[in-house]
Formats: sequence, C-alpha cells, structure tokens
Amino acid sequence: MIPRLDEYAQFVGAETIAHLRRSALPLHGKRVVHVNATNNGGGVAEILNTLVFLMNDLGLKTGWRVLLGSDEFFAVTKGMHNSLQGASWRPSSENELLYLEYCHRNALINHLDAHDFVIIHDPQPLAMIAEYPARACWLWRCHIDVTHPNRETLDFLLPFIKQYEGVIVSTEAFRLPGVDAPQFTIAPSIDPLAPKNAPLDRDEARRRILDAGIPLDKPLIVQVSRFDPWKDPLGVLAMYERIREREPCRLVLIGSMASDDPEGPRIYLEVKERAERLPDVHVLTVKDDSLVNALQQEAAFVFQNSLREGFGLTVSEALWKGTPVLAKPVGGISLQVLDGETGFLYRTPDEGVEKGVRLLQDAALRSRLGAAGREHVRKHFLVTRHVQDYVDLLNTYLADRQTSS
Repeated sequence: MIPRLDEYAQFVGAETIAHLRRSALPLHGKRVVHVNATNNGGGVAEILNTLVFLMNDLGLKTGWRVLLGSDEFFAVTKGMHNSLQGASWRPSSENELLYLEYCHRNALINHLDAHDFVIIHDPQPLAMIAEYPARACWLWRCHIDVTHPNRETLDFLLPFIKQYEGVIVSTEAFRLPGVDAPQFTIAPSIDPLAPKNAPLDRDEARRRILDAGIPLDKPLIVQVSRFDPWKDPLGVLAMYERIREREPCRLVLIGSMASDDPEGPRIYLEVKERAERLPDVHVLTVKDDSLVNALQQEAAFVFQNSLREGFGLTVSEALWKGTPVLAKPVGGISLQVLDGETGFLYRTPDEGVEKGVRLLQDAALRSRLGAAGREHVRKHFLVTRHVQDYVDLLNTYLADRQTSS
C-alpha cells in the first residue's frame, strides 16, 4: 500500500495532518529529489521509502535517485563513512579519483538540474554538486555521527560541503565546524504503519519467533543492527555472557546486509564464530521486517551497544512497541532513551550488565519504561513530524528566494 498522510491521523490527530497540508501549500508543484546510496538496507532507505510518498501526497513532486556504483566505490565510501565517525582510515589519491569519477557518472545520468530542491544524503553522492554549476537549492543531509571526524577525510569533503545552501544533521552535536551555510537539526523518524512497526498480535508474534527457530523458554534480549563494527555486536555478546550468569535469558542478534556496506559479511562471520561458543545465542542475517517486529515486541529489552550512532532508528522502533531500550549515550540515542524514563543508558560494560539484570528481574519496571517510551516516540519520532520539518525548511528557502528575486 502506498502511504497516505490521512492514515497517520490515528497517531497524531487530524489537526496535525491538517496543519501539515496547510503549511505545504506554498510548495505545491515544486520539484524535489532525494539522492542516496541504496534503496534497501539501512535507516536512510527505510525513511525515504515513506517520506518520498508522503511529500508527494502533499503536492510536492518528489523523486528518489539511488547511486550507481561499483564494489570498489562503495568500499571507498564506507571508508569515508567510518572515517567521518572517527576511524583512522584516510582517503588515498586513488580513492579520491575513484570517488569523484562515480559522482561524475551519476551526475551524467540523473539530470538533477531540473529540480527546485535537491537533498543529498550522506557522503556517497556528496561531490555530485560540483557537476551542476547552475543549480537550484541543494541541501546536504548528513546522517552520520560527525563529532570526531578524521581531519583528512573532512578536509577532502569540505570544499563540496561548502557549495551547499544548507546542511541538515540529526542533533545539535553534529554541527560541522568550518561551514558557513546554515545548519539545521532534523531528527530521523519511523513509520508506524510500516510492516516493521505495525501492530502485531502477540500469538502471531510468538509464532513468527518460534518459526525462526528461536525458543521462547527464556526472556529474550535483542539487538537489531547492521553487522557493523560501530554497532559493537561483539561487545553485546560479552555483556550477555555476564548477564546470563545471573538471570536466565536468550540473545538474538539480527540484521540485514546493505548493498553499500562491504564490511557486513566479514563482521557477520566474526560474530557468528564468537556466538557459537555461547549457549542460547541466535545470529540471524535476514530481511524480515515482521520477524524484527515480533522480536522487538516480545523482547524483555532491546540492546543498542553502538560506539557511534547517527540516530539509531531501531531504538525508536523498540520504544514504539513498548519495549525498554538499554543503550550507550552516543549520537542520537540520547534523544530517544531518557535514562530511567524510557530505558537505561550505560557508559561501561559493568553498568550495562547491572542495568540489564535489573530489567530482567523487574517486569513492572519494564512496563513503565515501555509505556513512556512509546509516548515519547509518538510525540517526537514519527514520520509525520519528519515531513513537517522538511516542509518548514523548504518553505524557508522558498521564501528567501522569492524575497531576493
């Protein structure tokens, strides 16, 4: 089913939807295009799969372009991604030439100059802007935790970033130094009507989990994440090993592979090998939104053991299902997990183990945190708020252009 705005009134109220439609009137007929690296796997693709349709429902002629790239290109852009989050990887001159070559190729086949607004997501298509000397309003949407960027990588990308009329980040902490253009904060969001988040009958949820070969004889602890070093699944295994010594439980690590992430298979095999030495651990790499939905709903709590995190949509997904989250306070996670209110934050493995044991032992605490978490997501992290933020931002640029013309 194609998403329609009116369907979301059940969550946010009819007046919220009416206000959104009114505020979008000045943008009717404007051509908008989003550009990112992949149409499947990862949070950006999930967001765009709803956001683009809802923007069209508002009367904005909104498109979505996905990069054409080789394995070598995506290996370079994953290096850039990791480097912007603080890894020691540095782009070589050959890396830079390959990156620019593919940005040039994608500019040739996408003709983005026909749009009023171009929204480029993350570093992969960033340099495409240099191929459009006469352009409308280009905005760079950075989903990455850039609080500790590698300086060489940032210096290579800054000349391109500075050509944009604005930069969008997920939290105030991610604002980039050395950029004169306005920087805006727009938090990501989840779609409550997507198969991963739609209401699921408990009997059906339990059946799906059992069909996946996961017994329900012990409380479940779940982490839903790409197999990525920044998600630290090996750290989850280490904490689980200590938690299960004090409370019976079962761990599920589940994540799909993104087409622009060549590291995924290697990390998956490392995690699988380590998990095979531990009892009651299930490591799954499948694209099954209904199973993810069921696991997040039925878990005693959900882990998010990220070392860096742009936002962490899986946190809002779990909270939306009334499940508390135990997570590190990095990036956008702190916007979602309010310590002691919607879940628990921890800074050390010892603290994570203690709070994990406490959650397993106290069903009333889990219920209280879960109910508060769902309401927090309803107020702040549903896709309707996300669309409103984009409409407000594009209206600002539209008004500025009309004033200056």
